[in-house]
Amino acid sequence: MQLRSGIPLLSELDAHLKSDEYKHHVDFNRAFLEKNDAAMSQYGKLWAKDTFRLWSRRWEYPFVAQRVIEFANAQTNDGPVRVLDAGSGVTYFPYFLRHEIPHSEITCFDSNNTYHPMFAAVNKTMGESKVKFTEGWLQKLPFEDDSFDAVCCISVLEHTSNYEEILDEFARVLRPGGLLVITFDLSLDGKFELPKHVAASLLRSVAAKFDTRGVDLIKELSAVDDPKSSGILTTDHIKETQPDLLPWKSPLLKAAHDLVKGHGWTGGFRSKSVYCLAANAK
Repeated sequence: MQLRSGIPLLSELDAHLKSDEYKHHVDFNRAFLEKNDAAMSQYGKLWAKDTFRLWSRRWEYPFVAQRVIEFANAQTNDGPVRVLDAGSGVTYFPYFLRHEIPHSEITCFDSNNTYHPMFAAVNKTMGESKVKFTEGWLQKLPFEDDSFDAVCCISVLEHTSNYEEILDEFARVLRPGGLLVITFDLSLDGKFELPKHVAASLLRSVAAKFDTRGVDLIKELSAVDDPKSSGILTTDHIKETQPDLLPWKSPLLKAAHDLVKGHGWTGGFRSKSVYCLAANAK
């Protein structure tokens, strides 16, 4: 099943969750967590031990993996496929790519220097030498021009600023024709990142800096005007059906923080959807 670009529909998610491809991710992730319990327990203190279970990642990781694997398989040169996982955290995902693309080299990049020992431990357990971790900031990537064949950025941009600089850096480190795959959260109530108008600005920048093959990225945003009628995946739906997939485990503390920060009373909840896209370097 080819996962569609844009904002996923609930009907599409339901079909995806029944697919063999999804099961392949589930099985790989389960085995990864079992082998790397100590390292992932450390990561769980910062984010989530099992990020694949989060409400949107069940779609995002397979979406990105599909695009990168298809791109890698279409390459005709004999060299390695160099992939940058930008804002990687510590997850099963780069190891899944390595398993599916044996001739790949994955560079995981994040600003958190505590990830170094986690990656060292995971690489040892996985017997992996082609997944490397580099620390730094997305706004100033420490890589040469044309360093990568593909760049992935999964649910990161909503946690950052200076999107223009980040996109410029992605364009710089990608070789001509290289693949960019991005996913990001959409704020449906406009209280948090990324509200519709900011997402539209981001998508215009992507269209200006990369080849989107004529796809109208902005048009897809109309679905957020009436999420229920549009049938899109939202945290509101997940709250009603599978609240354990939401990441906000201390809602009262988060609500108090939101109130102090001037967001009003949120109940510690974020009304969100997610946007996924692929483009190529010019």
